[in-house]
Amino acid sequence: MIRTAAVGDIHMAPETQGTLRPAFETLSECADLLLLAGDLTRHGTPEEARVVAREIQGLGVPVVAVLGNHDRHDDRPEEVTAILEEAGAQV
Repeated sequence: MIRTAAVGDIHMAPETQGTLRPAFETLSECADLLLLAGDLTRHGTPEEARVVAREIQGLGVPVVAVLGNHDRHDDRPEEVTAILEEAGAQV
């Protein structure tokens, strides 16, 4: 059995930095995997993607991310993907 924690529509931006990290830090106690299910950012900017990256970096469980439409609004999904991958997510 694989225990999966999933969140979506988190719409992270600079002013939301640190809001999810406290909950994410306990994931290894109750989940084997974290799924980020789209709309991770508000407008798909690299700055917003870096906020998500800081929330997920070094969690101790694998992170799988799927981009949503908001993550493409700035027409830079490749940059968003690269930032998330650098933080350890599989996108």
